[in-house]
Amino acid sequence: MLVINENDSNAATLASEFLRDGKIISFSTDTVYALASDASNFKAVEALYQIKNRDPKKPIAIFVKDLEAAKKIFFFEKKAEEIAKKFLPGALTLVLQTRDEAFLYIASNLNKNSDNFLGFRVVDNFFVKELFKKFDGILAVTSVNISGAIAATNPDEIKNIFPNIDLLIEGEISHQPASTVAKIIDNKITILRQGPVIL
Repeated sequence: MLVINENDSNAATLASEFLRDGKIISFSTDTVYALASDASNFKAVEALYQIKNRDPKKPIAIFVKDLEAAKKIFFFEKKAEEIAKKFLPGALTLVLQTRDEAFLYIASNLNKNSDNFLGFRVVDNFFVKELFKKFDGILAVTSVNISGAIAATNPDEIKNIFPNIDLLIEGEISHQPASTVAKIIDNKITILRQGPVIL
């Protein structure tokens, strides 16, 4: 495992290189630490599932640079558009139906659930914004924990739980809860997990 601080001038460039090479990286976000891979890389997504010991039938959310990138992957109903413009970037995961052409941007093993809904975030975090300046793609992202266990909240815990990840970018987290998760169908909102954003 290579470890670097997020304030290092090479951190975002290095993270981007690791992602393009199909590696698994970890970094801090505006909520909790994340495990991430290139969402378009089938083998990298598979490795992310394996390292998490996550059921491959359960989708893993994605990080996108901005709403323009999200609209290439998801259908935006009126309510989704309103909420996205109001709360993103921010601690909100929107679960929306994917477009038919989503396969152009995300690997097929990222979204094996039957209803073709997937969660995405636009993160309000300095390092993530810097990373998207270097990495012109989509991130498959999940919390830093073995499925069902408590998520790690500091670099030392991550090193102990996931010694085999390729790159750890040390940074500060706000220690606020994980993002609010909201699914929108037919302009109706269902809260799947309550977090910092109140809808």
